[in-house]
Amino acid sequence: MLRLCVPFIGLLGLATWHAPARASGDYGCGPSWKLDQAAGCDNLIFLAPGNDTRVNLTLLLLDKAGRQAPPAQAEPGGYDPYLPEPLFDWSGFRARFKTAAEPAPNSSFADGEGSRCRSNATGAASFEAAVAAARDLPDGERAALIAARRDLKPNCAGPSPGAATRLAGINSRTARDFARYLEGARAFYDGSFDEAATAFAALAKADDAWLREAARYMLARVEVNRAQLDAFDEYGTPRKPGELDSKALAAAESELRHYLRDHRAGRYARSARGLLRRVHWLAGDLGKLAPAYAAAFAQSDDERGLGPAALAEEIDHKLLPQLAPYQTSDPLLLATLDLQRMRVKAGEDSAVIPEILTRSELEAQRRHFSGHQPLFDHLLATHAFFVARTPAEVLSLIPDAARQRSFTALQFSRQMLRGMALDATRDRNARGFWLELLPGATAPNQRATVELALALHEERNGGLSRLFAAGSPVRTSAIRQVLLANVAGADLLRQQAQDAAAPRRERELALFTLLFKELSRGRYREFLADVALVPASASVEPASGELGLNQDIPAAVFVRGGTGDHGCPTLKASVARLVGNAADPTARLCVAEFLRVNGFDGIEAIRPPADELGGTASLFPGQPFSRLELYKSIIADPKAAAPDQAYALYRAVRCYAPARMNGCGGEDVPVDQRRAWFLQLKKDHPASRWAKALRFYW
Repeated sequence: MLRLCVPFIGLLGLATWHAPARASGDYGCGPSWKLDQAAGCDNLIFLAPGNDTRVNLTLLLLDKAGRQAPPAQAEPGGYDPYLPEPLFDWSGFRARFKTAAEPAPNSSFADGEGSRCRSNATGAASFEAAVAAARDLPDGERAALIAARRDLKPNCAGPSPGAATRLAGINSRTARDFARYLEGARAFYDGSFDEAATAFAALAKADDAWLREAARYMLARVEVNRAQLDAFDEYGTPRKPGELDSKALAAAESELRHYLRDHRAGRYARSARGLLRRVHWLAGDLGKLAPAYAAAFAQSDDERGLGPAALAEEIDHKLLPQLAPYQTSDPLLLATLDLQRMRVKAGEDSAVIPEILTRSELEAQRRHFSGHQPLFDHLLATHAFFVARTPAEVLSLIPDAARQRSFTALQFSRQMLRGMALDATRDRNARGFWLELLPGATAPNQRATVELALALHEERNGGLSRLFAAGSPVRTSAIRQVLLANVAGADLLRQQAQDAAAPRRERELALFTLLFKELSRGRYREFLADVALVPASASVEPASGELGLNQDIPAAVFVRGGTGDHGCPTLKASVARLVGNAADPTARLCVAEFLRVNGFDGIEAIRPPADELGGTASLFPGQPFSRLELYKSIIADPKAAAPDQAYALYRAVRCYAPARMNGCGGEDVPVDQRRAWFLQLKKDHPASRWAKALRFYW
């Protein structure tokens, strides 16, 4: 889900970009093909202010565990246009970490680790395993207990079937204890917490070890669920801590700590620690919640029951929105907060958010980064680059270490920032630095990120042809497509359209772009020569059913596309007339008709900003085409035949239908001018089909 800002092929229906949490500000904002993402809503695989806070924290957690992010995967049965691109969204990044043992992300605060019924399946499995392992249970009692547990099918909205109804004939002490546990479980799922607590408390001295531990754990869960009875409103949003039962929260915390004291490495310790974090969150106790998360950083995925991305997501929901830097000394949490506070306002390069991090505030944290000096230096360098806008300082803070065989997330982040500073200071070694960084950028997304950096550098330093030469280190097709669509000249487009070694989509885009720009800029002779490059077997319909950079670009439309409503011959025939007379009104109208009926209005309406990939001046000569300007010229041409003038008047007025907005490009005209055209058509060409068809002006 990237908004591929290639705006000439921003063409027809590109996907809407994500709206990430906290990290990137405005909902529905679009990505930018650049590295300086201080105000964007993209994510890059290095620690940067513009990243979603969850991405930055996940990268830090991966480094702490000595791991890399998993590679991106195409969705089953479909083409994923974003692989292996440098830009990515949180949901796709999060999905890379999903395992069968990890619960799916759930945006509802009321659900998740505190809900009673979500544990029924695992609870039943544990109970059956314990019953099967109990040595002194007669087979008949064993079978009865298992059957009774399977009968328990709670929905947490009403009474559950009674577990005891299937337990007639239970006589042994162990069987009675298991039956008591079932009664406690039924009461727990029904929300009868006093009854459940009584049943579980009675098992404190049970002979069976599983029963003793499970009952101790369930006593804690009883209190957690009692504490959150009214913790959420009807929309699942947590209420303010002051609105909750503080005694119930304190009891829940006490019971959880009691279990963890007795069973620090117990079978439910992982869950108990998660529930303890939940209690701290509901209570709004950041003084306990922040250290609890910091402690989780040192645990393995198995110990905490959460992978790095899931843990980062939980922290982003439950801690970061309320956490101030003075409330934690953990370097990972501080770094995440610091990066967030280095963002500038979107669209205002020099303006900063009110809580922008100052250099003195950052320096005051230095003592908390003892043993984490490279991370602290990276924060200092990030502040210099994104906030102070002093890239030369970055070069003194981060030494050149580009020539490595591989990089951790932090190492890669530091070298990316150094390369960005080299480019910002126009250092002559910048290109060589990016080339040296490429071989070691082996972790997922790293190479594509360096390729984006190199492409930005080459585009701005006269090196576009190098990017498309044989053996070019820039392999990411999406990067190459942005440059072909927005910057490439005719020779390069023609070269790539015929390059058998290039990806099919790249060849099709190059040919489509070449033919479109030749046609729309009046290079008719070249168009007739190059349209022969369209394969005879090519379909005019894209394989995906949509036009656009992320789909097939059918250059065959220039051979077999529609020709419109003006009685036009084939496009090639109209263009051939223009080769002989470029001012031929009928042939010009026919070219405009072709572009209209095939949906190419506005195809070049928006170009990438100057600081993004594809944002430099196009190397293709000529100005973008406008149907409205063409109509104006024919209306004003005294030599134009009456049918051509009538059609030009009709279409000029229709440019503003139905919303009074110009859909044909060119300079807008006021409504009085549209009214004048309408009246001129009715007066000068009353018998034409176009005068009869046009009933309004807009």
